[in-house]
Amino acid sequence: MRLKNFKLIISAFSLGLFLLGCIKHPLDQTPTGEYTTGTYWRNQSDVIAGVLGIYNVLYTEDWVGHDLYAYDNQSNDIAMDGNHPDMISIESFNADPTLQLIYVTWPFAYEQIERANNALIYIPKVPASAIDPAIQARSMGEAYFLRAHAYFILSQIYGDVPLILEQNVQSESYNVRKSAQDTVWMQVESDLLKAAALLPETYNAADKGRVSKGAAWGMLSKLYLFENNFPAAITYGDSVINDPNYALAPNYTDNFTPGVQQAMSPELLFAVWNQNSEIANSAQSSISIYFTPGDWQGWGFHHPTQNFADEFETKDTIRKQATLISVGDTIPFQTNLTTISSADAYQMFSGMTGQKTGRFLPSMSNTGYCIKKYTAFMPSGDGNINFDLKQPLLRSAEVYLIVAEAKIRSSGSGDAEINAVRSRVGLAPVSGAGMTQLMHEKRVELGGENVRWQDMLRWDKAQIIDLTTILNQPKLASPLAPFNGSVDVPARTFVRPKDYFMPIPQEIIDESNGVITQNINY
Repeated sequence: MRLKNFKLIISAFSLGLFLLGCIKHPLDQTPTGEYTTGTYWRNQSDVIAGVLGIYNVLYTEDWVGHDLYAYDNQSNDIAMDGNHPDMISIESFNADPTLQLIYVTWPFAYEQIERANNALIYIPKVPASAIDPAIQARSMGEAYFLRAHAYFILSQIYGDVPLILEQNVQSESYNVRKSAQDTVWMQVESDLLKAAALLPETYNAADKGRVSKGAAWGMLSKLYLFENNFPAAITYGDSVINDPNYALAPNYTDNFTPGVQQAMSPELLFAVWNQNSEIANSAQSSISIYFTPGDWQGWGFHHPTQNFADEFETKDTIRKQATLISVGDTIPFQTNLTTISSADAYQMFSGMTGQKTGRFLPSMSNTGYCIKKYTAFMPSGDGNINFDLKQPLLRSAEVYLIVAEAKIRSSGSGDAEINAVRSRVGLAPVSGAGMTQLMHEKRVELGGENVRWQDMLRWDKAQIIDLTTILNQPKLASPLAPFNGSVDVPARTFVRPKDYFMPIPQEIIDESNGVITQNINY
């Protein structure tokens, strides 16, 4: 079965599921069944449903579904729009421990961890006669991978965080001190290695969307790059690159086009497997709502900057058009006609005030651009967003560029990997590429995919870039009228080491009775 929104609250399986990290009350969700660990995890069906419950957290708006992308607004690629002061505070490096967004990221990450912990405790206890050994191994691998994913994200955002594992669940010892980031990454590595050993390389069509061996290899490669372990990053990255099951999609746009192209893309190592609501038990992330323009049924919270738009080479039209919606653009099947206002009446819209159009108008954006990768509409022409659009979290193309960076930073050549990504979109090969070329390629290949900010932090720590200089430049809007290159976000001040991490949510500290301490300088 596909990854569907089984309304199965795995929390009940652990007799209430306290949110780890010392939250003393369960999430405000209504269980649909009265299960306990004594009445669940009995057979293969329970195991499959229980593991789907881990994936289910990925659809959450306050986690992967949207909130994680608010942190990428700290980069110079995306500008915040909307009326959420907590997101504006994060973008301007004025975060404080009481912000709602900083708080909600924490419990949903630990919800994913807790569900994985329960699976890892109880799957081995299912009688051998009640489960296929291959399903049991695969399910354990999925749980290890999804726990590793949550800890990796948590440690990037907050730095040191509490490690809650199976033994904590069994002893009900949830109120524990933070573990150092290096220690958390050791656990992430251990989980991913186990996942890689247990997961299959591929799935049949019915199980598309589950993580594979390639997802674990790719995540290991990324982890090792963060740790500056370049040989290991290359080893596990090459495992992905050299496996035809994880080849680059023939067309760049296949990764962002709902339907057969995206569903069959071998490049989507890890993605949120959205489905439209008319499909029974379907699940939908809110990512499209937050990135789609307001007049096109979305909320339009994240708008690309002119600096990001300028990064695309003149001939890089395939990636630019797949990444950015610009003023005057249309989207296939977009039938929500908008009245042209006086603020829109310039150039191509001159003399058209009061008329209706399906084009992207200046009044829809504060910068003149919108991210296109999460915007699609139903082919029926009913004007609704196409929620079948999958949300890529890790693509093979990123792994190619991880390997290229690891080779360049260890005095090798990353040309082959960079050129593999460039040739797909018809660009000329490069020779003797250094970090400047690598950083450019990652920026345009992965634009809007929530990779940029964490890359910038890594490169600043390695003294490859200077964030204080970069962020001291304002975020600018399009040079076209009516924007005229205006300042959308003023120059910002980045303070080391404070701004490498977010503050620990104050509510978490309070509920731990001081066991969990605040990050330095907050």
